Amino acid sequence: MDDSEVERLSNEIANQLNASPRSKLMEAIIVLLNARPLRTSEIASNLGYQTKYISSYLSYWKKKNLVYQDGGRWYLTPEGENLAKAIIDSYSNSRFKEMLVIAKQMVEQVKDSKNNKTQQNKKEAEKEVLSFIDSKTNSKAKKQQNMNPEECVKEILEKLDNDEKDILLFIIDKYKQWGSTYIYIDQLQEEYKADMGWLFKILRQLQTKRILYLYQDPKLGLRIGFSKTFKEKLNC
Repeated sequence: MDDSEVERLSNEIANQLNASPRSKLMEAIIVLLNARPLRTSEIASNLGYQTKYISSYLSYWKKKNLVYQDGGRWYLTPEGENLAKAIIDSYSNSRFKEMLVIAKQMVEQVKDSKNNKTQQNKKEAEKEVLSFIDSKTNSKAKKQQNMNPEECVKEILEKLDNDEKDILLFIIDKYKQWGSTYIYIDQLQEEYKADMGWLFKILRQLQTKRILYLYQDPKLGLRIGFSKTFKEKLNC
């Protein structure tokens, strides 16, 4: 593939992603290069993509001063190394939070066990434990009922057109899965498989209705999140 073809694909990718082509594929490339310099064909082979597609991404990010080529291999610039560290840290932090939840549950089990052993009367202790479990179960069930995001914002959803509702429900579903109140536009476009022009139009409409906010992160691209008032309504 000649340089003109790489340039054409690079411009096409940039236009499709609204000049913020940060995606899971680009994150994977950055992380690989953080391990060691690689040829384009090596990156493509390891990630399962065509070489010309990887070349177009690298060509674009070379212009952004995140990567450079020397002796046929691609290297990270200092800025690229900082981005790689941020990507790796974000995954590490996510893993830490998962382990923290489990650790807290283990500590609570130990506390409950100690409290039960201090009871003088076995029957009273059993009643207290049953009462404790019952209250926890009821509290959890009640919380789950109250925390259903779609029900909490039902009135708002009913006022939206079908396109606005579909996009908003998609973002709410990600919030239910991961607990994150924002997503980046390239991730949304990649997972929703939407035309970028159409998608941006719908997001601007939701922004006008004070449901979403749009923020241009200098390094990571356009971020979409719930507005403060809408976020409060999600946890009714």
